[in-house]
Amino acid sequence: MRVLSALAVVALALSGRALAAFDCKKAQVAGYTYDLSPLANEITLESNVTTPPTITGTKYRLNPCAPLAADPDSVPAIDRCPANSWVCRLVTNFKKDEKPRVTEVNAVAGVGTKDEPRLEARASGNESPREFHWKMSGAEVEKVGWSADIKFICDKSAKNEDQPKIVGFSEGVLSLEWAVPAACALGDDGKDKTPDDKDGDQDDKSGGGFFSTLFTLFIVGASLYLVVGVMYKSLVVRASGLDLIPNLAFWREFPYLCADFAQHIWDMVSGRRRDGYSVV
Repeated sequence: MRVLSALAVVALALSGRALAAFDCKKAQVAGYTYDLSPLANEITLESNVTTPPTITGTKYRLNPCAPLAADPDSVPAIDRCPANSWVCRLVTNFKKDEKPRVTEVNAVAGVGTKDEPRLEARASGNESPREFHWKMSGAEVEKVGWSADIKFICDKSAKNEDQPKIVGFSEGVLSLEWAVPAACALGDDGKDKTPDDKDGDQDDKSGGGFFSTLFTLFIVGASLYLVVGVMYKSLVVRASGLDLIPNLAFWREFPYLCADFAQHIWDMVSGRRRDGYSVV
């Protein structure tokens, strides 16, 4: 059963890795490629409002490229950001001579494990968009669906380390503006894309998508074949050790079959193949 468990874990890991995920390094907007990977860090934005006799502090944690890391165990479970959050909102109440009290914590963006952001931009002819929006839905709070809308602005005079600005939080929508060089479209040479680059990237994307899908299907199919075969032999046939491998006899002969096939092809190509019987 240890062999069975190990194989199942490996198969699940391979299947999970094969599935496509949001790629910040090759983000696609209107057919142009953007490298947002320099922004792939957790960022914290804070603002305070005086609400006598207290001060209300609002903190936003966000990562535009991946879900937030889990809070440490030192944070009470009720005060932690929900799992799979990409943007999290925490509201804390501060009062003199009293401990801070978290009054609100929820996911502004990201709820499920398969949630990913959408990148949207207005068409701008043959030029790459200088602005685009990063949008993602979050939790539903009091029948209002929360979401985040980050407006990325191409600004080569800024630095990727610059933080986004809070525009506002209204009706469950958090609006941010982020002016950084990473928000500028890239070509193969690292410069702004041209219309010719755009056409080339579309072809690459189409070809890469086909082979990526084919590879994914192969990995998932091979994993299922291995796991189901091992489970059948373990639970039904009661096999153990190497006998757990499905179609073991075939796999033992497989290298020789490949060698015979390669020799056959070589004989055909080199013209050494002869019709009729061969001397044994």
